Amino acid sequence: MTAMREFGSGGDDSQVTEALAAERETLSPACRADANRLRRFLAPDFHEFGASGAEVWFEGTAERVAAYTDPDGEPIRAEGMRGARLADGLVMVKYTARINGRWSHHTSLWQRTKPGCWQMFHHQGTPTKGP
Repeated sequence: MTAMREFGSGGDDSQVTEALAAERETLSPACRADANRLRRFLAPDFHEFGASGAEVWFEGTAERVAAYTDPDGEPIRAEGMRGARLADGLVMVKYTARINGRWSHHTSLWQRTKPGCWQMFHHQGTPTKGP
């Protein structure tokens, strides 16, 4: 039997706090509109199952996101963001987001590459009716 994981806002776990901050940064219009900035947050083996149903990998992802992001546009609205450390240097982040008027549940897996530096290696978005 697997133990339940505690999901929270980071609290006293600096790894969860850092991964949550990285996730929030990737949701900001300024980061999403800047392919070089966004790319630094994506692991070379990045993989995503998008809320649209598309499956994407690292190559070209930052450029595609930047192409459709207005840096002065409406930010992604994330609600209930929380995280849990699964192992040393491995954090799962969960939240519900409103993107372009549509709601979806999100889960990201973040790995620490060096102290204070995190990269997302997996993301999944699932459509939902709301938070």
